[in-house]
Amino acid sequence: FSESGPGFSPAPRSNMNEADAKKQIENMKRFIEQEAKEKAEEILDQTNQELEAWKNEFKHNKRTYWKNYYLAEKKRREVAGKIAESKLKYSEDERVMKERQNIMNKLKQQAKESLASAITSKPSQYKTLLEDLIVEGLLKIMEAKVTVRATKKDQAVVKGLLKSAQKRFTDEMKKACTTYKTTFQMDTIVEMDSTPLKDSCIGGVWVMSAAYTGRPDAIIVRNSLDARLDSCVEHLTPTIRSLMFPEDENRAKEIADSRAAALAAMDEH
Repeated sequence: FSESGPGFSPAPRSNMNEADAKKQIENMKRFIEQEAKEKAEEILDQTNQELEAWKNEFKHNKRTYWKNYYLAEKKRREVAGKIAESKLKYSEDERVMKERQNIMNKLKQQAKESLASAITSKPSQYKTLLEDLIVEGLLKIMEAKVTVRATKKDQAVVKGLLKSAQKRFTDEMKKACTTYKTTFQMDTIVEMDSTPLKDSCIGGVWVMSAAYTGRPDAIIVRNSLDARLDSCVEHLTPTIRSLMFPEDENRAKEIADSRAAALAAMDEH
Protein backbone atom coordinates (compact mmCIF):
# COMPACT_ATOMS: atom_id res chain seq x y z
CA PHE A 1 0.00 0.00 0.00
CA SER A 2 1.14 3.47 -0.63
CA GLU A 3 1.06 6.06 2.05
CA SER A 4 -1.30 8.11 -0.10
CA GLY A 5 -3.29 5.28 -1.34
CA PRO A 6 -6.60 4.09 -0.12
CA GLY A 7 -6.56 1.90 3.03
CA PHE A 8 -3.58 3.64 4.73
CA SER A 9 -4.09 4.73 8.31
CA PRO A 10 -1.33 6.49 10.29
CA ALA A 11 0.21 4.83 13.52
CA PRO A 12 -1.42 5.95 16.70
CA ARG A 13 0.62 8.50 18.57
CA SER A 14 1.65 7.58 22.10
CA ASN A 15 0.07 9.50 24.83
CA MET A 16 3.29 8.98 27.04
CA ASN A 17 5.04 12.20 27.56
CA GLU A 18 8.69 12.66 28.49
CA ALA A 19 8.01 12.69 32.27
CA ASP A 20 6.24 9.37 32.13
CA ALA A 21 9.07 7.89 30.10
CA LYS A 22 11.64 9.00 32.64
CA LYS A 23 9.52 7.61 35.45
CA GLN A 24 9.22 4.26 33.73
CA ILE A 25 12.95 4.17 33.11
CA GLU A 26 13.58 4.97 36.78
CA ASN A 27 11.25 2.15 37.81
CA MET A 28 13.10 -0.26 35.53
CA LYS A 29 16.45 0.88 36.94
CA ARG A 30 15.25 0.37 40.51
CA PHE A 31 13.92 -3.07 39.60
CA ILE A 32 17.20 -4.08 37.97
CA GLU A 33 19.20 -2.67 40.88
CA GLN A 34 16.99 -4.55 43.36
CA GLU A 35 17.39 -7.75 41.39
CA ALA A 36 21.16 -7.24 41.27
CA LYS A 37 21.28 -6.44 44.97
CA GLU A 38 19.28 -9.54 45.87
CA LYS A 39 21.42 -11.67 43.58
CA ALA A 40 24.60 -10.21 45.11
CA GLU A 41 23.29 -10.86 48.61
CA GLU A 42 22.38 -14.41 47.60
CA ILE A 43 25.86 -14.98 46.16
CA LEU A 44 27.50 -13.42 49.21
CA ASP A 45 25.37 -15.53 51.55
CA GLN A 46 26.23 -18.69 49.63
CA THR A 47 29.90 -17.73 49.62
CA ASN A 48 29.81 -17.14 53.39
CA GLN A 49 28.18 -20.51 53.93
CA GLU A 50 30.80 -22.25 51.76
CA LEU A 51 33.56 -20.34 53.56
CA GLU A 52 32.18 -21.34 56.95
CA ALA A 53 31.90 -24.98 55.84
CA TRP A 54 35.49 -24.89 54.55
CA LYS A 55 36.71 -23.29 57.80
CA ASN A 56 34.93 -25.95 59.87
CA GLU A 57 36.38 -28.73 57.72
CA PHE A 58 39.83 -27.13 57.89
CA LYS A 59 39.62 -26.87 61.70
CA HIS A 60 38.41 -30.47 61.97
CA ASN A 61 41.21 -31.74 59.73
CA LYS A 62 43.84 -29.76 61.64
CA ARG A 63 42.50 -30.94 65.00
CA THR A 64 42.55 -34.53 63.76
CA TYR A 65 46.06 -34.12 62.33
CA TRP A 66 47.53 -32.62 65.50
CA LYS A 67 45.67 -35.06 67.72
CA ASN A 68 47.08 -38.00 65.74
CA TYR A 69 50.49 -36.33 65.68
CA TYR A 70 50.62 -35.88 69.46
CA LEU A 71 49.29 -39.40 70.05
CA ALA A 72 51.97 -40.79 67.73
CA GLU A 73 54.63 -38.63 69.40
CA LYS A 74 53.48 -39.76 72.84
CA LYS A 75 53.61 -43.39 71.69
CA ARG A 76 57.03 -42.85 70.14
CA ARG A 77 58.39 -41.40 73.37
CA GLU A 78 56.88 -44.23 75.41
CA VAL A 79 58.53 -46.76 73.09
CA ALA A 80 61.83 -44.87 73.19
CA GLY A 81 61.61 -44.80 76.97
CA LYS A 82 60.97 -48.52 77.19
CA ILE A 83 63.80 -49.24 74.76
CA ALA A 84 66.17 -46.99 76.71
CA GLU A 85 65.11 -48.67 79.95
CA SER A 86 65.63 -52.09 78.39
CA LYS A 87 69.07 -51.05 77.08
CA LEU A 88 70.01 -49.71 80.49
CA LYS A 89 68.94 -52.94 82.16
CA TYR A 90 70.70 -54.96 79.48
CA SER A 91 73.88 -52.91 79.94
CA GLU A 92 73.73 -53.45 83.69
CA ASP A 93 72.99 -57.15 83.23
CA GLU A 94 75.87 -57.44 80.79
CA ARG A 95 78.22 -55.86 83.33
CA VAL A 96 76.98 -58.24 86.05
CA MET A 97 77.31 -61.23 83.71
CA LYS A 98 80.91 -60.27 82.86
CA GLU A 99 81.77 -59.94 86.52
CA ARG A 100 80.22 -63.30 87.29
CA GLN A 101 82.00 -64.89 84.35
CA ASN A 102 85.26 -63.48 85.69
CA ILE A 103 84.45 -65.13 89.02
CA MET A 104 83.80 -68.44 87.23
CA ASN A 105 87.09 -68.09 85.35
CA LYS A 106 88.92 -67.43 88.62
CA LEU A 107 87.33 -70.54 90.14
CA LYS A 108 88.48 -72.58 87.17
CA GLN A 109 91.99 -71.14 87.45
CA GLN A 110 92.04 -71.99 91.17
CA ALA A 111 90.98 -75.54 90.30
CA LYS A 112 93.86 -75.80 87.80
CA GLU A 113 96.30 -74.54 90.37
CA SER A 114 94.96 -77.05 92.90
CA LEU A 115 95.41 -79.88 90.39
CA ALA A 116 98.97 -78.78 89.63
CA SER A 117 99.70 -78.61 93.35
CA ALA A 118 98.20 -82.07 93.94
CA ILE A 119 100.37 -83.55 91.17
CA THR A 120 103.48 -82.24 92.91
CA SER A 121 102.43 -83.11 96.46
CA LYS A 122 100.96 -86.56 95.71
CA PRO A 123 103.15 -88.20 93.05
CA SER A 124 102.12 -91.80 93.82
CA GLN A 125 98.43 -91.01 93.53
CA TYR A 126 99.06 -89.07 90.32
CA LYS A 127 100.94 -92.07 88.92
CA THR A 128 97.93 -94.28 89.66
CA LEU A 129 95.67 -91.69 87.99
CA LEU A 130 97.84 -91.68 84.86
CA GLU A 131 97.54 -95.44 84.54
CA ASP A 132 93.75 -95.25 85.03
CA LEU A 133 93.50 -92.58 82.32
CA ILE A 134 95.50 -94.74 79.89
CA VAL A 135 93.31 -97.80 80.56
CA GLU A 136 90.16 -95.73 80.12
CA GLY A 137 91.46 -94.45 76.78
CA LEU A 138 92.27 -97.99 75.58
CA LEU A 139 88.78 -99.19 76.51
CA LYS A 140 87.21 -96.33 74.56
CA ILE A 141 89.36 -96.68 71.42
CA MET A 142 89.44 -100.49 71.16
CA GLU A 143 92.20 -100.48 68.51
CA ALA A 144 95.02 -102.98 67.91
CA LYS A 145 97.74 -100.31 67.85
CA VAL A 146 97.59 -97.25 70.09
CA THR A 147 99.94 -94.41 70.95
CA VAL A 148 99.92 -92.40 74.17
CA ARG A 149 100.89 -88.74 74.40
CA ALA A 150 101.88 -87.07 77.67
CA THR A 151 103.47 -83.86 78.87
CA LYS A 152 107.23 -83.57 78.59
CA LYS A 153 107.70 -83.91 82.37
CA ASP A 154 105.44 -86.99 82.52
CA GLN A 155 106.81 -88.89 79.50
CA ALA A 156 109.19 -91.11 81.49
CA VAL A 157 106.53 -92.03 84.06
CA VAL A 158 103.89 -92.72 81.41
CA LYS A 159 106.28 -94.84 79.36
CA GLY A 160 106.84 -97.02 82.41
CA LEU A 161 103.10 -97.47 82.86
CA LEU A 162 102.28 -98.66 79.32
CA LYS A 163 102.78 -102.41 79.95
CA SER A 164 100.77 -102.48 83.15
CA ALA A 165 98.04 -100.41 81.52
CA GLN A 166 98.00 -102.76 78.52
CA LYS A 167 97.72 -105.78 80.83
CA ARG A 168 94.85 -104.18 82.77
CA PHE A 169 93.08 -103.42 79.49
CA THR A 170 93.48 -107.05 78.32
CA ASP A 171 92.26 -108.38 81.68
CA GLU A 172 89.22 -106.09 81.59
CA MET A 173 88.35 -107.18 78.04
CA LYS A 174 88.77 -110.91 78.87
CA LYS A 175 86.55 -110.47 81.91
CA ALA A 176 83.89 -108.75 79.82
CA CYS A 177 84.10 -111.41 77.12
CA THR A 178 83.74 -114.19 79.74
CA THR A 179 80.56 -112.54 80.96
CA TYR A 180 79.15 -112.69 77.42
CA LYS A 181 80.60 -116.19 76.80
CA THR A 182 83.04 -115.16 74.09
CA THR A 183 86.82 -114.94 73.71
CA PHE A 184 88.98 -111.82 73.52
CA GLN A 185 91.52 -112.39 70.75
CA MET A 186 92.94 -108.92 69.94
CA ASP A 187 96.66 -108.30 70.61
CA THR A 188 96.96 -104.62 71.52
CA ILE A 189 100.22 -102.74 71.02
CA VAL A 190 100.59 -99.59 73.14
CA GLU A 191 103.48 -97.24 72.36
CA MET A 192 104.64 -93.84 73.53
CA ASP A 193 104.04 -90.93 71.16
CA SER A 194 107.14 -88.84 70.51
CA THR A 195 105.26 -85.53 70.46
CA PRO A 196 104.52 -84.19 73.95
CA LEU A 197 101.43 -82.33 75.02
CA LYS A 198 101.65 -78.53 75.29
CA ASP A 199 103.74 -77.11 78.11
CA SER A 200 100.63 -75.30 79.38
CA CYS A 201 98.92 -78.66 79.97
CA ILE A 202 98.65 -79.60 83.67
CA GLY A 203 99.03 -83.32 83.13
CA GLY A 204 97.21 -86.44 82.05
CA VAL A 205 97.40 -88.19 78.66
CA TRP A 206 95.96 -88.39 75.17
CA VAL A 207 95.29 -91.91 73.91
CA MET A 208 95.28 -92.07 70.09
CA SER A 209 94.65 -94.66 67.44
CA ALA A 210 98.00 -95.11 65.69
CA ALA A 211 96.30 -95.76 62.34
CA TYR A 212 94.84 -92.26 62.35
CA THR A 213 97.54 -90.28 64.17
CA GLY A 214 98.31 -87.02 62.38
CA ARG A 215 95.06 -87.01 60.39
CA PRO A 216 92.18 -84.53 60.96
CA ASP A 217 89.80 -87.43 61.63
CA ALA A 218 92.15 -89.10 64.11
CA ILE A 219 90.48 -91.02 66.94
CA ILE A 220 91.71 -89.34 70.11
CA VAL A 221 90.63 -89.75 73.72
CA ARG A 222 91.68 -86.49 75.36
CA ASN A 223 92.27 -87.59 78.93
CA SER A 224 94.48 -84.66 79.86
CA LEU A 225 93.62 -83.05 83.19
CA ASP A 226 92.84 -79.80 81.34
CA ALA A 227 90.27 -81.55 79.14
CA ARG A 228 88.73 -83.35 82.11
CA LEU A 229 88.54 -80.08 84.04
CA ASP A 230 86.87 -78.33 81.07
CA SER A 231 84.33 -81.16 80.86
CA CYS A 232 83.59 -80.93 84.59
CA VAL A 233 83.22 -77.15 84.48
CA GLU A 234 80.90 -77.32 81.48
CA HIS A 235 78.77 -79.99 83.15
CA LEU A 236 78.67 -78.32 86.57
CA THR A 237 78.40 -74.67 85.54
CA PRO A 238 74.58 -74.49 86.00
CA THR A 239 74.89 -76.02 89.48
CA ILE A 240 77.79 -73.75 90.44
CA ARG A 241 75.95 -70.66 89.19
CA SER A 242 72.77 -71.57 91.07
CA LEU A 243 74.78 -71.98 94.28
CA MET A 244 76.83 -68.80 93.89
CA PHE A 245 74.23 -66.57 92.19
CA PRO A 246 70.76 -67.76 93.31
CA GLU A 247 69.14 -64.55 92.07
CA ASP A 248 70.08 -65.33 88.44
CA GLU A 249 66.86 -67.23 87.76
CA ASN A 250 64.60 -64.38 88.90
CA ARG A 251 66.73 -61.79 87.13
CA ALA A 252 66.62 -63.78 83.90
CA LYS A 253 62.81 -63.75 84.07
CA GLU A 254 62.82 -59.97 84.65
CA ILE A 255 65.10 -59.45 81.65
CA ALA A 256 62.90 -61.63 79.44
CA ASP A 257 59.75 -59.77 80.52
CA SER A 258 61.39 -56.38 79.96
CA ARG A 259 62.57 -57.28 76.47
CA ALA A 260 59.18 -58.76 75.59
CA ALA A 261 57.45 -55.52 76.66
CA ALA A 262 59.83 -53.39 74.59
CA LEU A 263 59.35 -55.58 71.52
CA ALA A 264 55.56 -55.50 71.94
CA ALA A 265 55.63 -51.71 72.17
CA MET A 266 57.73 -51.50 68.99
CA ASP A 267 55.28 -53.78 67.15
CA GLU A 268 52.34 -51.59 68.21
CA HIS A 269 54.20 -48.50 67.01
